[in-house]
Amino acid sequence: MSSRWLPKWKKLDIEVNSKKIDVCFDEITKLYACPLCSPSCLKGGLQDYSTYFFNLDDLKRHIISHKEAFWLKKKRVLEEEEEEGKISVGEEESEEE
Repeated sequence: MSSRWLPKWKKLDIEVNSKKIDVCFDEITKLYACPLCSPSCLKGGLQDYSTYFFNLDDLKRHIISHKEAFWLKKKRVLEEEEEEGKISVGEEESEEE
């Protein structure tokens, strides 16, 4: 028994927005792989990273979303704390009204 996934890719033609696209289907796991995220699957190779789907509808939505590439535009927002000025001994903060 192997602890590694050895996909058996099969090319399928699907239509997305009136355009034919070759997609990858693994006959062993029954998963679809996005050919735009990992074009090596179309050649039958193993990939380091890809996006996999259980059904064609989800894959089609993913392919359509490639033109927007939201996952590439997302930026991490880090909040920075403001550093407060130090108060010397005997000095108190006064509130402005």
